[in-house]
Amino acid sequence: MRFETTVAQPVSAQGVGLHSGVPVTITIQPAAVGTGIVFRRTDLSNFELPASWRHVARVSYATSLMRQGVLISTTEHLLSVLYSMGVDNAYIDIDNLEVPILDGSGLPFVKLLEQAGIQTYKKRRKYLRIVKPVTVEQGNKRISILPADSFLLSCDIYFDHPLVGRQSMEMELTPDRYATEIAAARTFGFEYELDQMRNMGLIRGADLTNAVCFDREKV
Repeated sequence: MRFETTVAQPVSAQGVGLHSGVPVTITIQPAAVGTGIVFRRTDLSNFELPASWRHVARVSYATSLMRQGVLISTTEHLLSVLYSMGVDNAYIDIDNLEVPILDGSGLPFVKLLEQAGIQTYKKRRKYLRIVKPVTVEQGNKRISILPADSFLLSCDIYFDHPLVGRQSMEMELTPDRYATEIAAARTFGFEYELDQMRNMGLIRGADLTNAVCFDREKV
């Protein structure tokens, strides 16, 4: 039986947005039982934006949330870490429109949570139970969710590059395995895509300290 959690104390990080290039500071704050994960734009009078599927605005090159015209982008690394490390409730105070990319992975956020510590409440965690398989396909991409007794992941990727190619992994997701086997995976892209992405107004904050770039043959 699992109980709801939050961070034991506030922790902060500073960096730049991968796509916006703007400087940004975030602080992960403790939150009460039942709060969930809620972003607060401190530059906009603490406007609250819950991390919910209802507020997903864009998923092209980043997962963005929006409510009443207020945007927070590139949330995927931080939300992945919070969920996988077992944090149910937290306020994410952020002073600009994009979560900092840091080193391009989730590992700095894992270290922040280790620094903060985890506080456990006496309220039992509620779960959604998957009762039948669901699959969504788009072109050569597919994601499926199926009933299981634990959180099991099976992932396959393919990129036409000699250093990437086809890769597969299967695992039961636990905080320890996430921290040691997944969190360090970094944002990557291909040299031939850079001009197109810049023309789209993206990767203004990207450099080789926060992303991996492949040319036709090598890193």
